Amino acid sequence: MPINLKAPLPRNPDADTKTLLDMLQGNVLSGHGRHVTAHVFLRFDPSQRAAARAFLSQLGARLTSAAAQHAAADRFRAAKKAGRAAPATPTFLACVLSKTGYAALGVPAGATPADAAFRGGLKARGPALGDSASGRWDETYQGEVHAMILVAGDPERGNPARSKGVEAELASLRAALPASAVKILGSERGRAYFNANHDGIEHFGYVDGRSQPLLREVDVAREIPAGDPVRWDPAFPLEQVLVRDPGASDARAFGSYFVYRKLEQNVRRFHAAEDALQAQLEALDADFPPELAGAQLIGRFEDGTPVVLRHAEGMHHPVPNNFDFDHDKDGLRCPFHAHIRKANPRGQTTELGATVAQERAHIMARRGITYGARRQNRKKEFVDKPTGKVGLLFMAYQADIANQFEFTQASWANDARFLHDGTGIDPIIGQAPAGAQTHRAGWGDDDKTKVVHKRLADFVTLKGGEYFFAPSLPFFAAL
Repeated sequence: MPINLKAPLPRNPDADTKTLLDMLQGNVLSGHGRHVTAHVFLRFDPSQRAAARAFLSQLGARLTSAAAQHAAADRFRAAKKAGRAAPATPTFLACVLSKTGYAALGVPAGATPADAAFRGGLKARGPALGDSASGRWDETYQGEVHAMILVAGDPERGNPARSKGVEAELASLRAALPASAVKILGSERGRAYFNANHDGIEHFGYVDGRSQPLLREVDVAREIPAGDPVRWDPAFPLEQVLVRDPGASDARAFGSYFVYRKLEQNVRRFHAAEDALQAQLEALDADFPPELAGAQLIGRFEDGTPVVLRHAEGMHHPVPNNFDFDHDKDGLRCPFHAHIRKANPRGQTTELGATVAQERAHIMARRGITYGARRQNRKKEFVDKPTGKVGLLFMAYQADIANQFEFTQASWANDARFLHDGTGIDPIIGQAPAGAQTHRAGWGDDDKTKVVHKRLADFVTLKGGEYFFAPSLPFFAAL
């Protein structure tokens, strides 16, 4: 039977779909789940491409397939459900290639992924996204980046920033590296942070990564129990992220386009702006709730409570995701500029003439992780406010870079008129010189005398990145 890309992965896949999972790299259809990562960036010497190809071919045999990843996750969940000690999860390994990486390896044009944005590369496409010039990026990313190897593992007991499995895998990679043919340009270390509710958080202190497109039926069932009304459907088809791998002959071999961006966060600047806005809004309305100013920037309170549902924290068992903005069409509870509303309008672009299907086609499968060292107290609250050297390693899989990542950044986050005139840019990831937002002192209140018009942005700085493709495992074998 032909593989059905128009629906999520079924609970009981047929033989062809199982083969797809054996050939597909992990992390694409669901996150790898590890809390410590290393990201190693490589450049190949085109004059020694045979050695570089041999290295990648050997590496390919050790990469984690989607099938292996899902099986390990199933064993982990089964053990926890049965009350047994959870088995150790194996170290995760993935590899992605850029267009210049394909060229350096001598891969023919017909076997190279055809996406125009991928072939152009992030540096060339960046000006349309409002990106800073690559000469201002970290040195690792200023020249050609041909590949990224992702290594992920569980943290050591008592040391959440280090993984023995990751360190062992990195040592093995370095030992296998043909020094003159493959150069390490640099590396990044990621580690997950959690709040007191055990939800993942980013460096501004807010729950992150909650709203994801779910690409497997088993994940959808866990998200929304049978019989519950669906306000926002988390189920997405496989074609949201999968494309045929032109570098493999088997029609069941798929890959995915992968966007990587290192985003540095200025925590001190963000919280200073957040506190100043809170004070301004409290001056306009003495009943303005605590922490609401920041929640209106993000669209959620720090514990993940959606501001469209409540004007105070407390909805985190689990953090809600089954909601839309239908009862807040004027943006009086959750402002139109709020980060989560800009990044996922949840059906509201139908007011602009788009169909729900067209809107949903822009959604990416995000797999980012925080980087940098922070200090937390016993309540798992951050107690420091760094101005740099911390941030997010943004990573996302998709089938069409222009229609997914680039559209989200340029047409939603950066557009001060999305969804309406005067909305302003996304205060978190928006990159545009203008775009003041309207901040309301009342929750659900349309009193136009109680508003503050100001531009809040520039808390996040792009430090580098690239567009990659995650090839199928047969591609590596064929090298």
